[in-house]
Amino acid sequence: MSKHLRRLKITVSYVTCLPLTRIDFSQPDLLHGLAKYLPCAGLIIGTMLFTINSILSISKAEPLVTAFLLTVSWLVLTNGLHFDGLMDTADGIFSHQSKEKMLTIMSDSRVGNFGAIVGFITLLGKFVAIYSLPGAALGACLLVIPAWARWCELYAIGKFNYAKEEGKGKVWHETTKYPADLLKGAAPPLVVTTAFALAGYPLVWSAMFFSIISGIVFSGVMNSKLGGQTGDTYGATVEMSELFCLLALAVFF
Repeated sequence: MSKHLRRLKITVSYVTCLPLTRIDFSQPDLLHGLAKYLPCAGLIIGTMLFTINSILSISKAEPLVTAFLLTVSWLVLTNGLHFDGLMDTADGIFSHQSKEKMLTIMSDSRVGNFGAIVGFITLLGKFVAIYSLPGAALGACLLVIPAWARWCELYAIGKFNYAKEEGKGKVWHETTKYPADLLKGAAPPLVVTTAFALAGYPLVWSAMFFSIISGIVFSGVMNSKLGGQTGDTYGATVEMSELFCLLALAVFF
């Protein structure tokens, strides 16, 4: 097995519910340099969402049922990892405390009021946006959006300092080569996006644009508020990139 395939399997196993390989956390270098594989992991998630949407389309499922099943599947495929980070981030940011206090609140495993509210709004927003998009275009966008959202996560990991002395996300930041890994990570989703655009789904260009803009802006806002990034804000960047992209597509197209 090639080194890159093995590292991709570790990345996918870490950020999704797919147990492609066993992760031994006793190995200190296990998570080194994995950030550049995140967009590929997003493509795998997108492929599964695309497949689910295609099956539901063939079975002529009601749009409401399709939107619900896709929203739930999206959450399940990621093991709620990014969603958990979003809720923790919301609890910290909306506490309106000092940066140090925000980081302490975000480290609490319990979900507060703000986390629950933002989590509910995010799931509802994804559900409504998915329901609003037409089937064929929806499938193509579902394939590329998770990949570009994780490219934004890669951007946040490499671009900004880590805000805490310790944390699960610190090794991701310290072992990412910025901007080289950013360029490497962009190649797979760019190939897939171009292929679908040439196949008659130009809306994927808009999906790429909205995902990137949303993720870059959000990660910049988090950096200004916290003086850096954390594992929680990495996950929040993914969720916000996906949500705002879907909403923008639903509003404008």
